[in-house]
Amino acid sequence: MYTTISLAIIVGLFYLFYKILSPFLSTIAWAMVLSITFYPLYMIFLKYVKRQWIASLVTLLMILIIIIGPFTYIISSLVTEITDILSKIEDKGFDAILKIQEQPQVARLLEELKTFGNFDLKESAVNALKSVGTYIDISSIFQNAIALVVNFVLMCLTIFYFLKDGDKLIEYLKKLLPFSSEQKKKLEERVKEMVVAAIYGGLAVGVAQGFLGGIAFLLFGLPSPVFWGTTMALFSLIPLFGTFIIWGPASLFLIFSGSYAKGIGLFLFGFFIIGMIDNILKPVIIGSRTKLHTLLIFFSVIGGIKFLGLLGFILGPLITALCLSLLEIYTVEETA
Repeated sequence: MYTTISLAIIVGLFYLFYKILSPFLSTIAWAMVLSITFYPLYMIFLKYVKRQWIASLVTLLMILIIIIGPFTYIISSLVTEITDILSKIEDKGFDAILKIQEQPQVARLLEELKTFGNFDLKESAVNALKSVGTYIDISSIFQNAIALVVNFVLMCLTIFYFLKDGDKLIEYLKKLLPFSSEQKKKLEERVKEMVVAAIYGGLAVGVAQGFLGGIAFLLFGLPSPVFWGTTMALFSLIPLFGTFIIWGPASLFLIFSGSYAKGIGLFLFGFFIIGMIDNILKPVIIGSRTKLHTLLIFFSVIGGIKFLGLLGFILGPLITALCLSLLEIYTVEETA
């Protein structure tokens, strides 16, 4: 009876603890990712200043400079380009779609599609845009501005303490784990490997492919290079398809619009340069650390996005790898 009551009290307290922290879990998660990413920089500063709080504060200031500078430009450009896209759609309608529909190759394809039922490219585009529009509420962005500022301040505060007291926190968590010293050591090594793979590898490839994708759109005369470059940086984290989801249809759009040289050029640029970055950078940064099947990474990323939002790009594969690592530890122990 006493054990049951004690267990109920513990479960109730942990539930209340979760409810207290739940509004800030996303903020804490972002702080954790940024703290891990810039922890090597913190260690460099600590080597010279010798005081943890000073090194943590300087690292936080560097994070703000590195993030706020480029992101301010990107967000400003995105707002401008998205507004421009919407105004072009409103002013010019779907002239570009009609132009594509008039191309001989497309016209023949549409005629064949009509044998299976009525199909109109313009009507399909209108319906697609309407369905997308139902999910976009620009006014909500401004309505949540105050919450965004508060969460940003809390994230900065959390980063400061994660950097300053990170070693103590890790040691405390290791003591709580119900594993042997050898198991804890293996799990710690696995976590470090996955951090390098998911954060350094994923972010480096994403930034590189997004930058090259934006340059490609600019060189081949496509609109909104910053918007599409940013989109490609995000899509680069999706296994199998990645940035091809963006530059592939864009190259077809150019070809069907009559710009054959630009369309073929964009396709070759995407295949040999943007695509090859993934094959060059990941082996150098990640090596064989992940040990995860491509299909498992794919579902981890998609499921992570659905459950955690943008953080799912990073935390999805990381959580999957940790779960498999725990199973490996128990499997080794059982075999031994």
